[in-house]
Amino acid sequence: MRVNPSARAFWQLFGGSPLPGSLRLPFQSLNVLMVILCVVFPPNGFGQMEKRYQAPSGSVTEFLPFASYDTDAGFGLGVKVFALNHFRSMESFDAILFWSSKGERWVRLVFSIMDFELRQGTEYPLAFDVTADYDKWINYKFYGVGNTSSYDAQETYMREPLELTVQASRGFTTILVGAAGLRYRMITNVDISPTGQLAALPPAENQGRATSLGLKFSLRYDSRNSTIHPSSGLVLLAEGEAAPRSFAGNVGYGRYLGSVSWYRIVPVLQTVLAARVSLEGVTGDDLPVQMLMGIGGTRSLRGYVQDRFVDRIAAIANLELRIPLFWRMGGLLGFDAGKVWHTPGELDLARWPCNPVVGLRLYMDTFVARADVGFGKETTGFYLNFGHLF
Repeated sequence: MRVNPSARAFWQLFGGSPLPGSLRLPFQSLNVLMVILCVVFPPNGFGQMEKRYQAPSGSVTEFLPFASYDTDAGFGLGVKVFALNHFRSMESFDAILFWSSKGERWVRLVFSIMDFELRQGTEYPLAFDVTADYDKWINYKFYGVGNTSSYDAQETYMREPLELTVQASRGFTTILVGAAGLRYRMITNVDISPTGQLAALPPAENQGRATSLGLKFSLRYDSRNSTIHPSSGLVLLAEGEAAPRSFAGNVGYGRYLGSVSWYRIVPVLQTVLAARVSLEGVTGDDLPVQMLMGIGGTRSLRGYVQDRFVDRIAAIANLELRIPLFWRMGGLLGFDAGKVWHTPGELDLARWPCNPVVGLRLYMDTFVARADVGFGKETTGFYLNFGHLF
């Protein structure tokens, strides 16, 4: 069997040399989990991960039950189902159901017509995406607002967010896409400690329910060769959202996002080098913590706990080297950095929280399963999720 030369470091890390006792369980759990997935779902060759699936003549269904361990969620059980083209309209249905020992209850449903991957790199008149996301956390953490918040000031409460989105998009050209839609958010905070800082933090929505109904719009330059596993291309994204107070929203805000993502194959190493930089902010009066920007966790800084830092403006920078190993298995070496600010005038490049990352990937035909370990200053984060970070 031919093994990529870049995989040698991963052999040392995941089996060829002993690990410190504090890291042995996360790494071994990650390793065993991915091996089990490979046995349950036999691979057809790692080279297929770089190919976009074509418009199918029939239907496609992938079903993945999984067990996981996550720094924020604890031990969990779940299932992911992806169904493509069952109605012969190039539509897709994506579902995730998850339960964890630390109290996360996650249900995510996405229906698209036409499917994200099938419309990538094409000029199309109209596509629709409908998303429902419910992610209840019985033991959510709050540390305060801003970069100076202390890890020792941690307090626990229950957070129950529900998000519903309907969006239409058009491919003006093969690389220029515009989109607009509506997003409804309802985020409830309960079981707050009466003596904690969140209980005393205004406005009143911090201690209850915050709701919003916003109009989203975006313009994207996108030359990626795939949305599932891009190995080349550039993404420039500009996005905005206007959510005034209304019958459906007790909070009014404006949100803006700008991001750049870049992908390239490194021929000598036979790997994919990927980088992302993004800046997102929210404006408005008396904003509750439910509507602030947060960094930390599986989608941003993987060496820090979920939403470790929150404020009105957040920036993230990620660098990943995605290394093919064997069959459908891949490895990852990465680096995350990010910071939050209260006003644009405070933006700076000093003292960003950051962490190195290592991970494994399992490349299915229609999605990617990922397991990451991030080494932060305060904690070591271990995360299992679906889809590349970016």
